[in-house]
Amino acid sequence: MTTEVEIRRGRESGHYVLMVDDRQFHLLRRAVIVFSYREESTAVRALVTGAEDITLAEPLQLGISYDAVVPGPVELTFAQLHAVYGILTSLPTVTWTEEEFVERVGDFRETVLGMALLLRSGLPV
Repeated sequence: MTTEVEIRRGRESGHYVLMVDDRQFHLLRRAVIVFSYREESTAVRALVTGAEDITLAEPLQLGISYDAVVPGPVELTFAQLHAVYGILTSLPTVTWTEEEFVERVGDFRETVLGMALLLRSGLPV
């Protein structure tokens, strides 16, 4: 994984474009999918994502099979960016063993937290 994520202002006000590589894109996508399937509590979802009803399906191509996904820049509203950041920072706190975590998420806890840090440090001032 590259050591940075450039985040640019989007075409619309309040939008941000994450300039991610393929591996980073798939990590974001897997983290959101795992969180979505794992967390059934509406209250916990809202706590983590910052909203009761937020969708990440379109920007992360969640309705498309892995083989059909086209990784690339991801355009998100600030609320969606907050949700992704919240998922990345909370997912490593689940009580799975490290082996279970890697099997489900596809990467190590440290890598997921590292991705959150890249988003935080890449946000334009």
